[in-house]
Amino acid sequence: MRFTDFFPVSASGRRIVSASAEPLAEFPYADELKLKNSAFRSFLEKNGLPAAGPAVPSPLPRRYRTTGKRRISCKKGCVFLHMGRFPGNEKSVYSELEPEEYSRIYEIIHHQLSMPRSRAAAEAANYCIVRGGENDRTLILNVRALSGDIIRTMRSAAEAVARQIPSVRSAFLYVDETGSDYYLEAERPAGKMGWKKLFGPEKLSLHLDVPEPRKYLYPPTVFSQINESILPAFAEKLAEKLQPKSTDTLLDLYCGYGLWSLLLAPQLGSVWGAELSPEAIRAARANAAFHCKGKTMKYETGMIDAQYLRRSAPAPRYENELILLDPPRHGTLPGVQELLISRRPRRIAHVFCGVDEIPAALKLYSGNGCTVDEIIPFDFFPGTLNLEVLAVITPPKR
Repeated sequence: MRFTDFFPVSASGRRIVSASAEPLAEFPYADELKLKNSAFRSFLEKNGLPAAGPAVPSPLPRRYRTTGKRRISCKKGCVFLHMGRFPGNEKSVYSELEPEEYSRIYEIIHHQLSMPRSRAAAEAANYCIVRGGENDRTLILNVRALSGDIIRTMRSAAEAVARQIPSVRSAFLYVDETGSDYYLEAERPAGKMGWKKLFGPEKLSLHLDVPEPRKYLYPPTVFSQINESILPAFAEKLAEKLQPKSTDTLLDLYCGYGLWSLLLAPQLGSVWGAELSPEAIRAARANAAFHCKGKTMKYETGMIDAQYLRRSAPAPRYENELILLDPPRHGTLPGVQELLISRRPRRIAHVFCGVDEIPAALKLYSGNGCTVDEIIPFDFFPGTLNLEVLAVITPPKR
């Protein structure tokens, strides 16, 4: 059974499911947490897994999302911005989970693209995306075609947004000729997709005060957590459970732009990180060079499978090694967990961004002699039917 199957039915007798992108947003947050904690307890029990404590709550339960998007459709001369695949009512532009400014951004873009002179750009548009933190946002306009007229129109629309909303400091065109359902593709076929900066800085920034005030830079193409308010709590719990030492090497798999290993670096001896995205690895290296002078911090690009890890990862250090893996929602590729267990690190921290992947992964650990020490849910996604979960694993001794 899926995690969503353990949520109760509504008063109308219909199960609470994601008919919208934010099915729990209308609940008081305390009630939402009760629903999630109850569903997660039942999910773990049904799957024969150890019990977990209540989810670590989000300090900001609404208006927290750092990434927002709206699909753009142009039909019979009318322009629509909407959440789903097809235009809906006016409420489809509004979200309880995004900052209120985002709705204003969508309204401005809608107004600009609805002008007669903007017809070619409106027909080429695929998505309007907003990314970034409270004081440093970027606007990304995803288009299926590119021409001088489209560039001029989109630049004019983006500049109109920046004039009215000063926190929008940069804008880009993202060219997706396929018109895909995804607002940003993880893999961009050569010659088919590309970027054009319209104005402003080329990097987004994340500001965190743990273990000390720092700013981390990353490109607009690279994944970053959508709920910045809960990151300090997660970082502190990660350090508490991994208990890093100055003699330890951390393997940071699916490292992105290096956020978690950069936060843990002051307590570590060295870091080896891996990630598929070359843009993310370049950002990780730049962040490490700026923040971790004197530390051995290596980040490499690669498809994280068993063959790659055998070929590229440093030699096992056993009791002086920690492993952190934060794979995408579909989980790890076959053989990756078994290879990590065979390295016999002191501890493994496995982060799940999709609850349904937990049973198979934890049973594989247990079946290979590991102890599942703790399962810790975090409410990274208030208003939705999902949790981020940290599992702390102790492999068998060498």
